[in-house]
Amino acid sequence: MTFFHHAGYSSIPGASAGPGADYEDFPDADISELLDMLRQVPEFRAERGREYDLSFILAVCVVATLAGAKNSREIATVASGICQCQLMMMEARWDYFRNCYRYPRRTVIWMVLGKIDAAELDRITGKWLLAQARKAIGEDGKIEWVIAVDGKVLRGSWTDENGQVTLFSAMLQAKGITVAQVRVPDGTNEITQVKALAGQADIREGESVLVTLDAAHCNRDTAKFIGGKPDWDYLITAKTDKPALYGKVAAILAPLLGNDPDDVMTEHSHGVIKTWSCWVASAKGVNFPHISQVACICREVRSITGEKLTKDVAVMVTSRNAEKMTAADLNKHTRGHWEIENKKHYIRDTVYREDGNQSWKGGGPQALASFRNFSTSLFAMKEVKNTKEATEMVHMDRHLAFRYMTT
Repeated sequence: MTFFHHAGYSSIPGASAGPGADYEDFPDADISELLDMLRQVPEFRAERGREYDLSFILAVCVVATLAGAKNSREIATVASGICQCQLMMMEARWDYFRNCYRYPRRTVIWMVLGKIDAAELDRITGKWLLAQARKAIGEDGKIEWVIAVDGKVLRGSWTDENGQVTLFSAMLQAKGITVAQVRVPDGTNEITQVKALAGQADIREGESVLVTLDAAHCNRDTAKFIGGKPDWDYLITAKTDKPALYGKVAAILAPLLGNDPDDVMTEHSHGVIKTWSCWVASAKGVNFPHISQVACICREVRSITGEKLTKDVAVMVTSRNAEKMTAADLNKHTRGHWEIENKKHYIRDTVYREDGNQSWKGGGPQALASFRNFSTSLFAMKEVKNTKEATEMVHMDRHLAFRYMTT
C-alpha cells in the first residue's frame, strides 16, 4: 500500500505521511528557532513511557492558541486537525504501527499544562520574545525600552486554596509584546512583585528602560527600586491616597493650568474626538525617591459636533529628566501605558474568553495565559491589527500558523 505525504492530509490515524518526506510545502517556514526555545523548558516527566517530546507538545499548544484555542480540550481538537507535514516540521515522532505522525491526546495536553513549570515557561518565552524585538530594532544603536506593567485577575480560575489567580506582566508599549510575566503569590498583591517582574525581564546592560505603572504602584519602595537601577526610570500615576505627595505635586501644577499646554495629542476614532493636554514642571522640592518631573494630563472626549462627553485628569510623576523626556514623550507614554489593556488584557478576555476559563490544576492557569501572551505577541510581531480575525484564519487553515511562528 502506498502512502502519500501532502500538506492537506489529516493527521488522523490511517492518513498519509512518511518519515522521509521533505518540506516542499513550506519553503519559507523555518520554525527551528522557536523549537529550540521550547526545548529549554524543563522536562518534568519520567523518561520511560514518554510518547511525545515536551517541545513538540508545547509547539502544538502554540499552533492551537494561534488558532484561537481557549483550553486543553480545544487545543486537542485543533491538534487533531494539524496536517502530517506540519507535525513533521514540529518534530513529532513517527508511529510505525499507524504509519503516521501522531498528535497528542487531550489527557496528555491537560497533564502537561497542569504539571509544567509555568514560571519557567514564562521566563523562557519572554526572553525569546524580547530577543526577537531586539533583533528587529538592531543592536547597533542604543536601545530604549518603554515597558508597561500591570496585573490581571483570571476570574474563572482558582488555586488550591480556592483563591483567584492573579498574573503580573510587562509589555513593550511600542509593539504590544509581552516580555515577562509572574504569578502573584496567594495572600499578597501585584505591588509586591515589581522586583520579581523586573528581574525576569531580560534587559541587557547599557539598555535604558522607562517603566510605566498605574496608581496602585505609587509608593516609595517601587520608585526607589526602579529609579535606583542604572538606566531605569519610572512614570507613575499619583493618587490621592498619598496626600503629602499628591498635594505637593498639585500645588506645583495648579498655576500652570491657566497657560497653554506643553503638548496636545488629538485622535479621531469611533465617532468621537479625543484630546490629551499635558502640562509639565520640575519636581524640585517634592520628597519622593528619584523624582525629576511632575505632569498633569487632561483627557477630553468630545462628539464630532464639539459637545463635551467626558473629562479626566491624571497627575504623573517620573524620574526621567526633561533632557531625556519632553512633554510630548510624557504624554505619549502615559497614553501608551493603557495599551496593555487594549493590546493584551482585552484580547485575552474577548478572543480567548480567559475570565470564563475554569482551569485550576497546578500551573495550568498560568501556562494557558503564557501561551495566550505568546501567541498575541507573535501576532504583534507580524503587525496583525485584528487578532480575532487572525485566529479565525489560522483555525480555518492551520498552515497559516507557521507564518507567525517563523523568525
